[in-house]
Amino acid sequence: MGGEPQAFRPLAGPRPVHVITGPDGLPHAVVTGGRRRLVAGVREDWLVQDRWWTEEPVDRHYFDLLLEPGQPLVVYREARSGQWFRHT
Repeated sequence: MGGEPQAFRPLAGPRPVHVITGPDGLPHAVVTGGRRRLVAGVREDWLVQDRWWTEEPVDRHYFDLLLEPGQPLVVYREARSGQWFRHT
């Protein structure tokens, strides 16, 4: 194996995203790429609660969305802050 050493890129971290929720608290629309896209469906949702014994516990509600016109997107809401992020 010769040649140049491999360069490693850090993984992209969570990126804030603007999620518009309906009266039920579920995502109704997401602003992505400067455009508001309606949620065509929630394919799945799940909770992640971990590291509760530390000073930085993880408490997130994930949503696997299908945006119009068929674009998949996974977002989550941080329970402590209420902020939304896109999962990359």
